Amino acid sequence: MKLGVIGLGTVGEGVLKILTLEKDRLEAMFGEKIEVTKVCDIEEKNFPFGKFNFTNNYKEILEDEEIHTVVELIGGVGIAFEIAKEILGSGRNLVCANKHLIATHGKELFALAEKNDVKFFFEAAVAGGIPVVTPLKEGLFPNRFERIRGILNGTCNYMLSKMEEGMSYEEALKDAQEKGYAEADPTFDVAGIDTGHKISVLAYLAWGELKEFSTIPITGIDKLTKEDIEKAKAEGKRYKLLGEAFQEDGKLTVRVSPQLIESSELLYDVGGVYNAVEIDGSYTGKTIFFGEGAGMDATASAVVSDIYKVLASRSWN
Repeated sequence: MKLGVIGLGTVGEGVLKILTLEKDRLEAMFGEKIEVTKVCDIEEKNFPFGKFNFTNNYKEILEDEEIHTVVELIGGVGIAFEIAKEILGSGRNLVCANKHLIATHGKELFALAEKNDVKFFFEAAVAGGIPVVTPLKEGLFPNRFERIRGILNGTCNYMLSKMEEGMSYEEALKDAQEKGYAEADPTFDVAGIDTGHKISVLAYLAWGELKEFSTIPITGIDKLTKEDIEKAKAEGKRYKLLGEAFQEDGKLTVRVSPQLIESSELLYDVGGVYNAVEIDGSYTGKTIFFGEGAGMDATASAVVSDIYKVLASRSWN
């Protein structure tokens, strides 16, 4: 199997690291050789675990007919959307971790994958290293889903935990930025947009409907005050930024907002940078998936698991 990797940021580096350091073991498990044929980023990067055939022109990967599967890890919806369309349209498989892309252009990309009989996998897009996409589509598929809700943004969850410890919103944000949990521009996180992308994808997987993203009501944590947190704490409750999706009378609702969680609820004790997804199924009842939703190794692990699924499907032959 010949791979091309576009995007060598934190996750891209992690993918190359796992494929290199675990090469013998993974190939024994896969039953196939895996060759990273070419990697692409704006500037060449050197890694302590190996050297790779580098290009700063992503079109070299798209035009290489020997590459069966492309891993796209650049993010965003500009060039990434064009890359995804070309990959799927040319009859090759796509693995990505791009929730923004799927939430806004998923309908077109899923249709392209189906039309060209190729695989489009995105386990890492929703909860990083927490496996939830595959269980939802495979392990839980007999269920009629009642509701999905989750803490889907580690930055916000960390900040809310710090505010409960006594920090103001501004202090919690500064602390998160200093620790590398929050970006210099934290808008996507604190305004709830990132959570919106993720719950939108989960709702599609559960109910087969991808909501127009602009129609999803989204409220972030940026309006919460220290006083709000203290009042909730005095009542034995906690605020959590939740992405939530459910279907009533055949109508799908998807929304994002800070919600008060009772101490008896499963999500109450999910603190710090941890994420959790709670899926309520007609046969399984409530199932919860918990773990670190981000970071190099955890997210890269999910990407490599998708590469395995491509191999298992033999769709690249």
